[in-house]
Amino acid sequence: MKVNSSDLTRREFLIAGSAAIAAPIVIDLSKPVPAAEAASVEATAVALTPKIYYIGHECIGCQVCRMMCPAGAINYGDSRNEIDQEKCQHCGTCYRECPISVITETIKN
Repeated sequence: MKVNSSDLTRREFLIAGSAAIAAPIVIDLSKPVPAAEAASVEATAVALTPKIYYIGHECIGCQVCRMMCPAGAINYGDSRNEIDQEKCQHCGTCYRECPISVITETIKN
């Protein structure tokens, strides 16, 4: 007797489903997956590209970036915060922490 999927009872479905779930999945983790390896290399290259950060004129002087900067490279200038590029470690903390997103990130040439 040939069984169609519409003819399966709940019990037969559960038995078939249990067998499928219990079947072992074999994955070779000794070698990286080519697509994942390529994505990892690209992400690493982007992360290692030196970046320069600038605080825009829209800065309201809230001091969040200055307090969060691990290098102490941000000082209050004329009417806004300014980044001392010689002290800056180019870590991006200021860029990520700015609550109004006025810090821009550019790739260093």
